[in-house]
Amino acid sequence: MISKNNLAALKLSIEFFKANYALSFAVIGVLILLSLFSYLPIIGIVFVFAYSILNLSIQIFFGRVVKNAQNEEDVANEAAQTKINDFLTRYLAEAAGAFLGLFFIALILFFLIFILAMVFGGASFESINHFESVNQQEIFFQMVGVYFVPSIVILTIIGFLFYVLPAVFGEVFMSESFNEAFNKSFLLLKLSFWKKTFNKSYFVLILIWSIAVFVFYTLSVIISMTLILLPVALVILYILALYNAAIYVFARDLLSE
Repeated sequence: MISKNNLAALKLSIEFFKANYALSFAVIGVLILLSLFSYLPIIGIVFVFAYSILNLSIQIFFGRVVKNAQNEEDVANEAAQTKINDFLTRYLAEAAGAFLGLFFIALILFFLIFILAMVFGGASFESINHFESVNQQEIFFQMVGVYFVPSIVILTIIGFLFYVLPAVFGEVFMSESFNEAFNKSFLLLKLSFWKKTFNKSYFVLILIWSIAVFVFYTLSVIISMTLILLPVALVILYILALYNAAIYVFARDLLSE
């Protein structure tokens, strides 16, 4: 039985990577190519979407491996038997559905934040026009109300959605079709789903995961600044993607316990 914690998720990710080096480096190569093509003018956006969907498809594949595994040996055996075409494309439909759903959600959130910025921006403009007629203390409280409070509210909302997102991905990973994955992505906006994440096990898992992601991503950025160590950074990012997938599955499972 696999423990549902960050250390177990990292071990499984490394085990999958080591069990089939040819597969791992071939996938990294494909992702690098898509990333490079994304810099092409005009059509580059197509490769940005392709990269995102393919990366999500890989994570879904590994997430399902973790879900069905009983121990590290099962993960290693699955990696050894996996072909690159299967690894990249088996869950493309589900990945595309999830990507499209989350893309729509991002547009909705961007629109709402834009409206808030316009409203509070207008309020700030009116406040500035009255600064000459009020004292310094009143100016301070006006500035707090116009800038600080709305910023805190927006950051709190974004932070909470980030907290819920791993469980949403976990649900998406168990989808069986494009439509199901698309629909499940909207769990991110569902109040009843939010309530399930209010438990100690989930909170601890996500807290440690968020710190680990920040550390590993920062490390990979620093390493990538030295050209000779760039392959090391790419390996770290690949393992990080697998690690994220394992965490998403664990997060989903913890909601039902």
